[in-house]
Amino acid sequence: MQETMEFVHLLRNASLEDPIAKLGEDVLARLRNPHQEPGDIESPGVHQSISMYLALEHSLQHAYDRIRRAITRNFAGAEGADEVLSFKAVEKFIAKYTGVESVEHDMCPELCLAFTGPYADEDNCPLCGTSRWDQAKMQVSSGRQKVAAQTFVTIPIGPQLQAVYWNPESARDMHYLHDCTQQIFAELERTGQIPIVDDIAMGYDYLDMVLDGHIKQNNIVLMVLLDGAQLYESKQSDCWMYIWVIINLAPDKRYRKVHVRPGRFIPGPNKPKNLDSFLIVGMHHLAALQNEGLLIWDASHNAHFISDLHLLYTTADGPGLVYWDGMVGHSGKNGGRRKTCGSHYYPTLLKPQQCAPGSGHPDIQVFKIPPGGSDEYTENLCLLVASPNQRQLDKNKTDTGITKPPLILGLKPSHCLGVPHCMTSDIMHIAGNLSDLNINDMDSYRDAWEAHGRLVEAAGPYLPGSFDRKPRNIAEKLNTSYKTWEFQLYTFGLGPALLYGVLPQPYWLNYCKLVRGFQLLYLRHAHILLCNWEKEFETLYYQRNEDRLQFIRPCVHQGPPICYAQWTMECTIGNLGQEIQQLSNPYANLSQEGLRHCQLDEPPKGLPTGSVDLGDGYALLRKRDRYFHLPDPEHAEVIARFLGEGRVLHHIKKWAHLLLPNGQIVRSAWRETIKPLEKIHILWNVKIDLDGQVHFGEILYFTWLSVEADPDDKEDWQFINVALIQLYSAPDDSLLKLSLQTVASCTHLDEFCVLDVKKILSVVTMVPHTPTLPSGVTEPCFFMMERLGLDIFNLGVPYSGYLDAEDDLDDLDDPE
Repeated sequence: MQETMEFVHLLRNASLEDPIAKLGEDVLARLRNPHQEPGDIESPGVHQSISMYLALEHSLQHAYDRIRRAITRNFAGAEGADEVLSFKAVEKFIAKYTGVESVEHDMCPELCLAFTGPYADEDNCPLCGTSRWDQAKMQVSSGRQKVAAQTFVTIPIGPQLQAVYWNPESARDMHYLHDCTQQIFAELERTGQIPIVDDIAMGYDYLDMVLDGHIKQNNIVLMVLLDGAQLYESKQSDCWMYIWVIINLAPDKRYRKVHVRPGRFIPGPNKPKNLDSFLIVGMHHLAALQNEGLLIWDASHNAHFISDLHLLYTTADGPGLVYWDGMVGHSGKNGGRRKTCGSHYYPTLLKPQQCAPGSGHPDIQVFKIPPGGSDEYTENLCLLVASPNQRQLDKNKTDTGITKPPLILGLKPSHCLGVPHCMTSDIMHIAGNLSDLNINDMDSYRDAWEAHGRLVEAAGPYLPGSFDRKPRNIAEKLNTSYKTWEFQLYTFGLGPALLYGVLPQPYWLNYCKLVRGFQLLYLRHAHILLCNWEKEFETLYYQRNEDRLQFIRPCVHQGPPICYAQWTMECTIGNLGQEIQQLSNPYANLSQEGLRHCQLDEPPKGLPTGSVDLGDGYALLRKRDRYFHLPDPEHAEVIARFLGEGRVLHHIKKWAHLLLPNGQIVRSAWRETIKPLEKIHILWNVKIDLDGQVHFGEILYFTWLSVEADPDDKEDWQFINVALIQLYSAPDDSLLKLSLQTVASCTHLDEFCVLDVKKILSVVTMVPHTPTLPSGVTEPCFFMMERLGLDIFNLGVPYSGYLDAEDDLDDLDDPE
């Protein structure tokens, strides 16, 4: 406890000149007086060096050295040939040019802790007794040369943020948060509500900090993500890292690889025993900048300003979150219930019929759970810190659910959301955990389970490539290598349709509430659906039976207080892991790749050769017809109706692909149906806006139509970019209502339409199935599934079954 408080106090009084910061004079000078613009690089040799370094970014060092020697030899005497830098020299030049450098600190060779804060002067690890120093070098130098046996790398965030503002375009991108906030306040003033909640800026946590005057126009808002990573599947290669996400950027930019900022790397393979001693370095740098302010030169306005840095959220997956919040984890006593002969507590709402001592508190009303607040937390933390002895400390840990003061208590209170509000849970892994709940104990239904697994696998070819990994046979792969994304697609996409008629109806309806609640997630109805699901889940599976408490796992009640997932962190780990070249020393190479990522911007990628930019994020992509021709008679009639009476149908060329603003690529049946099903992802089913209504259809092909803009002027022509679409029927209304819009089952119509390509909203999946509809009819259909994370369809089905629950919410909103 004493060491933890020392770390907290170290943050409270943080300065950039503290020994723990390890910032050189050049870095300090740039932080406090940034260059107004990047300096010109006049030497052709240095230009060539940087170009080679960027081109060979993920290649081995000797590839760079060989090319450098070849240039020096083959272009001897040419301007700049003798100025091409060595690999090490170009790295030093880039670090000095960008101002982004890493700092190293010593750590225990057994990874127990870092020699920082109260441990800075120790020669041996206080936890395991291992020497801090490289014993071989100590022996060779007779104890005079003290070199750390192991170090870890931290990349300070300050210089990275200054570098973002160097580029006028990225500097303009950093103004998104302020502009969005002003639009929100204008809408609130005009209508009294926020019509669409699609970003952190719409959350009350952030808006309250703005209204309180803490977050101002030029302030920078950050989120930090922590996780452990296994670099290689087949060998022990665990490490720990955290990354920074810049909330000032728009959602379509802030989570991209080029904008995610690695912050720290702890080599493995052991698990750190005192993670605060590692986290303190990056948090100290942030605290020092909060105390002093970060001077920014904004290239988009050619102006200087001092920015306050705000840490909005500290995030991790379930096991990792305890390192941020200092809680006991998901099995704590506080609020939980246990079995009579057990010590593990379960977060159960309903009181069991037979209660163990300490588990007999009354039922918890799911709609009346009070919001998490700082008052009770502060009281419990003060009780913990004031514990007079170890015995009382252990008792207070159990009673309060807190194990230690969190490190971020040392940050400036006005520049941090505050504990515990800033501690956000991860919803990425919930899908796997919830799937495990629904498919637990399937051995009793082996034949049905194996048949269901084959249906899941058979749906794979119908999932577009933009849906990423397609789910495999869950009956065969569940206990070995089923990935988190497969669980997500299965649980929230395929499951409702494929389990319809398989699960008993009460269980299936309960499952549909869970799925629809997660699909909506941001809306009021989501809260109603999820709360109903929780209560019904306990009634169906747990049944107030103490022996069935294990069914109520933390994921049942985790319910995201903040909509956050670890995908950004997982993708960063994957990206950096793929770039590791030296397999014999992966941790050092990982740190180097992280530093290089922070120093270099990824060059923008344009459209492929032969594509046509249509504006608004749409583009036609090849392949296309080589020659013009008239469309088939059946299609020609549909196109003629679209053109209107008196318009001449000219020859056309078909196009195969269309790029959408959301990044998806729509393919067409014209090119794709010539391939066997097992070798393709079906990408030609789309969601469209047809006369203001959502419909689904199959893209036959794309084309340009040439029409006369003015029928009286034979030389005034324009082109219309259209798609020829074969439509699906509207979803079966009875099944749609029964499933709470989780199963949209359609039939394929012999009906065509021509539509402007900018009316295409997204790529969807249409998976064949043969359900028995609530009407009793059994017929071949296709159920629709959207990619998770995109705008989810709403076909206007009311949630009339939850009016009572909505009344409960109204009672809470209005105490009167």
